[in-house]
Amino acid sequence: MKQHVFWSYRESACALLAGDIPEHTLTNTDFWTLAQADAMFPVLWSSLSTGQKEIVKPWLLNPMDEHIFTAEALRMRNTTSRVLRAYQDAKIPIICMRGVAVSEQLYAPSYLRPHTDIDILFDKKHLIMAKQVAGNNLHFRPINAYPMLFKQGDIPLDLHIEPIGSERIQAWKHITPLHTKDFFKYTHEGELAGEKALIVHERVLLPYLCFHALKHSFERLIWLYDITLLAKRIESKGLWDEALQGIIEYKLERPCFYALSYAKEHMGAPVTDKFLQHIKPKMGIIEKRLFKRFMNHEIIPYLAERLFSRMLPSLLHRIEFWRETIYPREEIRTQVAGGGCVKCNFIRTRLKQVGRALWALSKEAIHLLRT
Repeated sequence: MKQHVFWSYRESACALLAGDIPEHTLTNTDFWTLAQADAMFPVLWSSLSTGQKEIVKPWLLNPMDEHIFTAEALRMRNTTSRVLRAYQDAKIPIICMRGVAVSEQLYAPSYLRPHTDIDILFDKKHLIMAKQVAGNNLHFRPINAYPMLFKQGDIPLDLHIEPIGSERIQAWKHITPLHTKDFFKYTHEGELAGEKALIVHERVLLPYLCFHALKHSFERLIWLYDITLLAKRIESKGLWDEALQGIIEYKLERPCFYALSYAKEHMGAPVTDKFLQHIKPKMGIIEKRLFKRFMNHEIIPYLAERLFSRMLPSLLHRIEFWRETIYPREEIRTQVAGGGCVKCNFIRTRLKQVGRALWALSKEAIHLLRT
């Protein structure tokens, strides 16, 4: 039942973005609650006319308008500005990953894209100093179980020395050769949050955003909308050849094919069939069914792990990937456990996750046999 509600939400959201507003959507509290959790509320709200907003307001538990979006965006912008300034003063080159970098480059006005944390990327040689700047200069509090995560109030500052998270799951480094050096290689000087900043080129940004969305199994529609807006910017700047070079160079055809196919079909992204054919991966019968379900707005359990496994170069790499995913190193087990007895809580959590995964796979297998 829960999945059916979410499918309906995604279908309705895409229809609303296209201007084809389903009658039941405007007064459906569940729809707007899901939109708020999915960070799509400001975009969808802004697409309504003034009269339609007046219809919607009485049905919302917490009526919202542009003033609230603006206030929250300003808070995140000011914090990001402080972060950029502090690292500039420390002479540590950083790149904002997502956050303000996405909202200010792709959205107009930028407050339509909510974000709740700040992710920065820098060279590993600056790691010790970068942590000192976060804690001593910016007064962010380090989080014990997460050595790269700092927090000030409810705003997390996440430090990264690798863009894909291979310091967390090392097998990921075999999925793509996309590394920190590639981000810094393809940047130009610009401005974010009112400060000088390095802006990442589309040939890197597109495959990265697609990878990031897949890493979370495309669970949030806002990530696919980010990619839609980026595709429109690539089209306007005539950068599809460069984007294709990046996708192929970083071996991220599969996440890009999934994301761009959905963005084209449901969100009006200007992606040609020829471009999609260039990056279309080979699919067996099982993956073809997964892709069809994804295109039908379904949130597929453990889609990231299942597709990442297909992207690894050999059986040995796949075995190592699944070993790390199911039973990672001690530092990650501590984070999964969430406190208390690490061994007990981790095993309990993993058993529940494995059980849910086996149940989902068994249902898929039964459906496949019946059809």
